[in-house]
Amino acid sequence: MNRFLTDKAAKVSWWEWPAMLASGLLTVMGVRVVAEDTLGHDPLVFLISAIVFLGILGGPLLLTLRRRLRRSQAKKLAQCLGRLRNSFVTFGELGRRAKVSSPEKKLEWMISKGWIQNIALDHAHACVRVIGEEAPEPEKAPEPVPVAVELPVTGNREYDARLREIRDLNDRIDDAAVSAKIDRIEALTADIFQLITDHPERADEIRRFMSYYLPTTFKLLESYSLMEKQRYQGESIRASRAQIEAVLDTIISAIERQQDKLFQSDALDVETDISVLKTMMSADGLTGNGGLHT
Repeated sequence: MNRFLTDKAAKVSWWEWPAMLASGLLTVMGVRVVAEDTLGHDPLVFLISAIVFLGILGGPLLLTLRRRLRRSQAKKLAQCLGRLRNSFVTFGELGRRAKVSSPEKKLEWMISKGWIQNIALDHAHACVRVIGEEAPEPEKAPEPVPVAVELPVTGNREYDARLREIRDLNDRIDDAAVSAKIDRIEALTADIFQLITDHPERADEIRRFMSYYLPTTFKLLESYSLMEKQRYQGESIRASRAQIEAVLDTIISAIERQQDKLFQSDALDVETDISVLKTMMSADGLTGNGGLHT
């Protein structure tokens, strides 16, 4: 039994077919009698009389047909609601799925008649919200208690504020895989900030990283957090989330290259120092088999 369809809506009344049959026969007979008496004399009188007979004698037939149509629509709407994977669906989407026009008005009528249950109409957001008991979900293993990680502190007020922003964005995102990528971005960014804090004369080397790459990353993560909180995950939301998840790997690679680039000059200095050191030790006879000078 569909939990959205009441017994009243599913039950077919015994009197419906006899009522439709009797109403149809009386209507035909009434129109025929009127036609024999008035059609040849006054067509206008016949037309008015026919309309009156259709309204009076044919009324039960039309009302019963309308009732059967509404019952069929109620079953279609209940079936679509039963296939929902989310807690709500828009009126437009429900109407398309059930092939029912003006689903909002029809649902209002069905709820008032006691045909549809366990739903609430949200007119402000143009959607149907599911209420009542849902099917029990399988028990989940208890999640491990997260260990508090101390926020890196560089001593630079601007850099520390940016690191706190990354951490706050991470706290607002539930997806574990995305959160792990943000942890990596935070760690790499903290290392870069610490290097520039210790050597402020090199701040120009990360100017584009600070003015574009990092703010754009923040903007993407804010959008992801907002979309993740939406209860209805439509096609557009799922596609946008997947794009952001994919580009995070590219962002991590770019930050790693940015960090490596900062150490290029240091690598050259190290290579030069080692070369000079080896040359001097060789000249002093401190390498190879030459032994030590006395």
